[in-house]
Amino acid sequence: MKGKPSLIFVLLLVVCASLAAQPGSAKTYQMTLLTVGEAGDDLFGGTAKAYLEVKPGSGRIFLDSFPLTKLDTQISTRYANKIACDYRDLDCTRYDFFYTIRADSTIVGGPSASAPLTILTIAALEKLDLKNDTVMTGTINSGGSIGPVGGIKQKAKAAQDAGFERILIPKFSISGKGGNESNASTNPIIRSIQITTTNNNTQNRSENKSITVVINDILVNNTERPEANHTPEENEADDRSDEKASDYDLTNLTIEIVEVRSLEEALPYFTDKMKAREALEIRVPDAYIKMMKEISESLCNKAYRLKMKVNLSESDRNKTVDFESKINASLESGDHYSAASFCFNMGVLLRKANINEVSLKRPDRLELIRAKTLQTVEALDNNLENRTISTLPEMESYIIVKERVIEAKQILKEIKGNITADELAYAIERYYSAAYWSVFFKLKGEPIKLDQDFLEEACYKKTSEAEERLNYADLYLPSILRATREDIDEAQKYAKEGNYKMCLFKASFAKAEANLLLSSLSIEKEQLGDLASEKLSSAERLIAKESARGYFPIMGYSYFEYASSLNANNESVSSLIFSEYSLELSNLEMYFPKHGFRLPNVNYEVLTLLGFTFLAGMAAGSLLTINLILRRMKERSKGQAEARSGVRRGSGKRRMR
Repeated sequence: MKGKPSLIFVLLLVVCASLAAQPGSAKTYQMTLLTVGEAGDDLFGGTAKAYLEVKPGSGRIFLDSFPLTKLDTQISTRYANKIACDYRDLDCTRYDFFYTIRADSTIVGGPSASAPLTILTIAALEKLDLKNDTVMTGTINSGGSIGPVGGIKQKAKAAQDAGFERILIPKFSISGKGGNESNASTNPIIRSIQITTTNNNTQNRSENKSITVVINDILVNNTERPEANHTPEENEADDRSDEKASDYDLTNLTIEIVEVRSLEEALPYFTDKMKAREALEIRVPDAYIKMMKEISESLCNKAYRLKMKVNLSESDRNKTVDFESKINASLESGDHYSAASFCFNMGVLLRKANINEVSLKRPDRLELIRAKTLQTVEALDNNLENRTISTLPEMESYIIVKERVIEAKQILKEIKGNITADELAYAIERYYSAAYWSVFFKLKGEPIKLDQDFLEEACYKKTSEAEERLNYADLYLPSILRATREDIDEAQKYAKEGNYKMCLFKASFAKAEANLLLSSLSIEKEQLGDLASEKLSSAERLIAKESARGYFPIMGYSYFEYASSLNANNESVSSLIFSEYSLELSNLEMYFPKHGFRLPNVNYEVLTLLGFTFLAGMAAGSLLTINLILRRMKERSKGQAEARSGVRRGSGKRRMR
């Protein structure tokens, strides 16, 4: 019996030590990735293993890979993590993510693992085991859309050889349906996508500074790729190369091929245990409709009054007729934002004609008009800065008006001494737009605490996100997004001035522009309409979620409305632009902490210490209890022995008598 207490105590200490050795209760989640490599002129598919652990931390992301990973894989992994957290409405800043990739290739590169890594991250966040009969390839883009990758045939064959029943591939393909039957090595596919924001297609975006994104003469075959100064290495798992039609021919494979275009479509193939996201409808406040109608009426009435005063060229008359047709169609459908946008653009056209007439009769008056307009704009700016911002609608109204004021003021200062009708007309109409949009300061909202420290942190975070997306885009088309770089520079300038609201706005625009390029980089023009529709669906879900929480995104919904109108008119490229803006600006959580969507905050180190203390206490208590029991048993045995001894002595005395 003497050895039993010590043995029990030792066993309990072993259990405690085992518990203390665990840094947390993190589980490792895993899935198979697909790769494509090169050996000479041939492509071949392969597989890699991805693992993920989530532990308490501060939002850091670690990537351990063997072999080494290229920069695009590292950036796309970070983006996959963000998309997963946003998709499930979770605050991941209190956790660290440890990704591990093991592959046979000498270098791991390309973004095609980003979609499956998003699935893996969602599984870890939701504590879901993934099915092992399905594998996937595709990039992850804004809104959860799944973008095209190269090496589809080689990856599908690798998946089939590895025993998988099913492979998910992007619906938005590089070569499109049917592809190009010509030999890519001698007749490369040439893509040209021009995305231009001009005076004729936007009211909210900075029209005077055109954003021109040209993806032109990109040779997409097995030897020339979009990467800048990139030389393929043997056995390199890089998948940004495009394919010949024969490389996309999957008819000889027995594995099930499933095309998906979003996370929403892909997730059910990996798990049937995760709850589907609740279907929500956008609830547009009556006050928004009323105020947007007021803005459109003000802009349209001003334009029509101006039309009666000017003489137009035949070309301008035709443009005016086209604008009027679009205005009437928008008003009939109740789309007041689009009507306002078309009226603004028509107003710029008519104002230019008016200024040209003035310059012919009284050219000296142009400087007076410029100076008076600048004086009026500065007065509006002073009033704006003296406002107290206490609600989210006021915050958005401030940004909307401020952006127009800044633009008008900048133009009016720049053209001093060299006035042009185009720029003066635009600045004047921009001022009117700012003044009319001020009506949204009347839109009521719940008072919120706009924590300046949090806004500062959010500003720098959003700027970093924009910078990261821009650097990612630069890997494939360097120096294309010069205007986006200027937006980031402006965001940083606002940050230094302490205007974190405008910093967030500019950084959000820059990020949206980078996302725009990355989402459409390798997609056929014919598929841009479908891509715009997918982006609009994502924006609609986000706006509906925000409105259900009691926050209506004025800017996000305005862009959504306009993008929907453009897509309905088959203006796919412009629709895609504004759907990206809508997606980025509908996320109102960037303005204040995301308290409502935090994962359980469990400090596993403290929990382990408490567990160790508890078990140690149990061990000590058990030892004391056992010792007490043994002592009592010993005393009882001693008493019983003494009693028996007394009985024996008594019996002896009786016999002697």
